[in-house]
Amino acid sequence: MKRRPRNSKLIADINIAPFTDVILVLLIVFMVTTPLIYRSSIQIALPQVSNNQQQSLPSKDINVNITSIGEVYLDNERYNLKMDLDVLRFKLKRLIKSYHDPALIVSGDRNVKYDYVVKVIDAASKAGIKHLVLATEFKK
Repeated sequence: MKRRPRNSKLIADINIAPFTDVILVLLIVFMVTTPLIYRSSIQIALPQVSNNQQQSLPSKDINVNITSIGEVYLDNERYNLKMDLDVLRFKLKRLIKSYHDPALIVSGDRNVKYDYVVKVIDAASKAGIKHLVLATEFKK
């Protein structure tokens, strides 16, 4: 029977390289899917109209969503109209420079205060947006 030398010890370490690879893959999957989940979680009940009039829009659109509690979402970033109105105006100015003659599509919840919609429209006009569209649903 062959004996081990007395000075050699058993190695009781766990190899964590495969574990690290799995964790990194899961991290990448969550980083890719989180914006898609977040974008679909903004709940807005659009007002309804009885006639559906389509207008021709410019080539690029800027979408703004306003929730019933006054939160504004622009490019998946949330802004509070009471505190972040200047930041929203700055972001709109920056978006205008990247698009050629954009239209602002305002999707406001049907229960939103009129004051919030007016503040967003005012910020857009001060930023230099000329085309404004209010999003509605077609009433069946």
